[in-house]
Amino acid sequence: MIYGSFSASGNVKVDAATSLQAQKDIGEDGYWGVKQTSQRLFDFASALAGDDVDKMKEMQKAMEKGFKLATGAWGKKLPSICSETMDAANKLFEDYFASKSSE
Repeated sequence: MIYGSFSASGNVKVDAATSLQAQKDIGEDGYWGVKQTSQRLFDFASALAGDDVDKMKEMQKAMEKGFKLATGAWGKKLPSICSETMDAANKLFEDYFASKSSE
C-alpha cells in the first residue's frame, strides 16, 4: 500500500496553515480528537445495535477487529491518538454495559 507506507513514514510535508488546522482538528476538542471520534464510534455502533446488549458486544468486537486491521494496513503501530481513541470508545461501551447490568 503506497499511501499507507508513505503516511506511516512520517515524511509528509504540509504548509504551516494545514499543520495548524490539523493540530486543532486532532486536539482535545477537535473533530478528529479522541473525545469526538470515540463518541462517533460508539454512536454508530449504538445506531446499528439499537438497545440490544448482545449486539453492542458484537459491535465492540467489530470495532476492535477494525483497529487491528487498520494497524496491519498501516504497517506498524498506529499513532498514540488511535489507541487513546480505542480506549475511550471501549470506556463508552463498558459504561453502557454497566448501565444495562444495573437496570
